Amino acid sequence: MAPIPDPEPLTEPVLRAYGPDLDPYRHAPADWLDELDDRTVHHGPPHQRMTTRRIDERDWFVIDEHRTAELALRARLYGERHADVFACEAGAEAACEETAALVSTWLSHHHDHHDHHHDHQNHDGSPAPADHPLARAGLSVQDDLCIMEQDGRGWRLTAGILCFPTYWRLHDKIGLPQEQIHGPVPHYADDLAPTVNRFFDRLTPDRIMGRRNWGFASEPLLFLPDKSVLVERTTSVDELWLRSERQTLRRLPATGAIVFAIRVQLAPIGALTTRPQLAKRLAAAIRSWTPELRASRGARHGQLDALTEWLETV
Repeated sequence: MAPIPDPEPLTEPVLRAYGPDLDPYRHAPADWLDELDDRTVHHGPPHQRMTTRRIDERDWFVIDEHRTAELALRARLYGERHADVFACEAGAEAACEETAALVSTWLSHHHDHHDHHHDHQNHDGSPAPADHPLARAGLSVQDDLCIMEQDGRGWRLTAGILCFPTYWRLHDKIGLPQEQIHGPVPHYADDLAPTVNRFFDRLTPDRIMGRRNWGFASEPLLFLPDKSVLVERTTSVDELWLRSERQTLRRLPATGAIVFAIRVQLAPIGALTTRPQLAKRLAAAIRSWTPELRASRGARHGQLDALTEWLETV
């Protein structure tokens, strides 16, 4: 594998330059919040759970009102921050080709208004340089696409287009096995590692499985590989955002690789005022968190205390 060049340093102005227009997210219905049920929002121990469910073929991806803006941002990131958002090991090309064909077929069957020319344009209207099959696939859906392949080291990340990361960098993880990829996740080794490995081994091409995670964000940025570069600001509870990843896993029939698709979704915290039972579950979950979990879920310590009190009043 050729070495991946270090991208230009990320700074707060760089991250904010890729910030989305938040008005559509403030006013969209955010129906995905209803998927945060009592299986997804739970209190530990165990603190980390797989909680997968079967996904129908037609629901592999979700296409919504944010599609046009998010695809434009993905194309812009691919063109301007290529080393941040794309990586592929030598030998992963077959799995990337198979992924691209599967995504294209899904779009043709389940999204009648799919327009390849529109999807592969930069923000200035010029064509995005999507000369790689995985890039073409990742610029045509709102999900990031990571390819996991099995070898003597276990299930490894061999390729990915990652435009909307949540606190991780693709070039830090490419080539690593799952245990090292998720090593920084609190309680992963004890609660999840054996379960995830068994799940990957047993996943068959006739099933698409999905799960969600969730957390809070003071900065509702889609492209957020490193929140440490953001200057800490005092943020009131009503300025917080819910940030959730809708994750799906699908095994490719020809290569045996697994496509791990990640869709980031945002909603203002105020959306919970119409969902009191969800607010109650979130508050109970937060109260059960260990210090390591509290540090990893997006909001700062003082914010979490105030947030828990606010959720309980809702």
